[in-house]
Amino acid sequence: MPLPRFLATSTFRLALTYAALFSVSAISLAGVTFWTMEFMLARERRETVLAEANLLAEQFRRFGPGGLSLVIAERVRPDRVGDGIYLLAGPTFTPLAGNLTDWPPAGEHEGPWLDFTIERNVAGQRKVLGARAIHVLLPDNYHLLVGQDMSTEARLRSALINASLWGIVVTVGLGLAVGFIASRNFLGRIEAINRSTDRIRAGEVGHRMAVSGSGDEFDRLSQNLNAMLDDIQRLLAGIRTVTDNIAHDLRTPLSRLKNGLELALADASEDERRQAIERAIGESDQLLRTFSALLAIADAEAGASRIERQPVELGGLARDVVELYEPVAEERGVSLSLTVEEPATVEGDRQLLFQVLANLLDNAIKYGADGGRIDIGVSRVDGKPEIVVADRGAGIPEKDRERVLERFVRLDESRTTPGIGLGLPLVKAIAHLHNAELELGDNAPGLLVRVRFPMVIDEGKSEPRRLTAR
Repeated sequence: MPLPRFLATSTFRLALTYAALFSVSAISLAGVTFWTMEFMLARERRETVLAEANLLAEQFRRFGPGGLSLVIAERVRPDRVGDGIYLLAGPTFTPLAGNLTDWPPAGEHEGPWLDFTIERNVAGQRKVLGARAIHVLLPDNYHLLVGQDMSTEARLRSALINASLWGIVVTVGLGLAVGFIASRNFLGRIEAINRSTDRIRAGEVGHRMAVSGSGDEFDRLSQNLNAMLDDIQRLLAGIRTVTDNIAHDLRTPLSRLKNGLELALADASEDERRQAIERAIGESDQLLRTFSALLAIADAEAGASRIERQPVELGGLARDVVELYEPVAEERGVSLSLTVEEPATVEGDRQLLFQVLANLLDNAIKYGADGGRIDIGVSRVDGKPEIVVADRGAGIPEKDRERVLERFVRLDESRTTPGIGLGLPLVKAIAHLHNAELELGDNAPGLLVRVRFPMVIDEGKSEPRRLTAR
């Protein structure tokens, strides 16, 4: 990425913000350290000077002015290096001993403490230094001044300021460097995702985001994007499949409808016209049923907010459906056997649940009539209510059981039987709407369809009962 563009990125601005925060933190830390050092040095100097003043005052009481003068002379010998200030003065402030030539002029003072300036040799140069000393009044109106200059504190203060400045420079420099490197790495991952999205937008719908395997947030983002793209690709494939199936399955009834209407307009007898119109009406009804089924699936997939939930007793629901389909089953020579092992009540829309069982039973009668018997069961498994419809027909191969749940999918061997391929997709949509599991299995021979609901209502313990309808 070009540098000007990089400097304009939010990532660099974030790194710069962090560097500024680090700088403020370093400056604050340096300030606190400096203040603490000043306080500790001042306290230590005060205690040292007080101790020295008390010691010298005791020397004066024991040995008098002459004895104290000898002690001070020893303290200020030229060959001794130190920052101490000593001055013994008479009653008129005349200097008697020490390293000051005159008593300091009255300036700023805090009780017995005096602040003044002195000249001293520092590294071979005469410099004016600040000093702080305590004034002790001795017996016979003698005066003692004991203190220290600020040269040691000045050196420490200078060293601390230099160290703090260098620390701030290093901190800011490292912060910017680390921020720059981290930003480049961060932007590199973002750019990789952007390049992948550009390729996908350019038509490479099968391309996916690279996953480094580190498990970081970029990997999780790439995995989520890849999963989303896979879902979109499946949806697009499903749309193409539905479009192909609609074209295939609706072309025939539309052609028959057109031919029938053309026949009605042709030079034909009254009976032929009537039959052609009746066939056209039948084809129109079939088309309307197709679109009604599509709308029903769309409504079921729209969400649970559109249904009115109420307790539905599955045993009674199954009996109603079996009674409705018994005449149709008898015409096909099929017996219906209903078994209700125990009460099973779920929360849902009774009309939609009725549609589920009706579609399953209709499919079983259409494609499993050769077996002569269809079993419908209502029971509980692990406390969960379930409905089972099992026929003894040809069944559905395992490889096709997921595919037949898609819209307009009809297996080749079933295309001779009237149907539009929307029954099982509608069952799937309604089952999903009720948080139920739809499972297609092998009845050996035939197809076994199981719809298992979550347990919502517990009617209490009751004795199992079996009901059979034929």
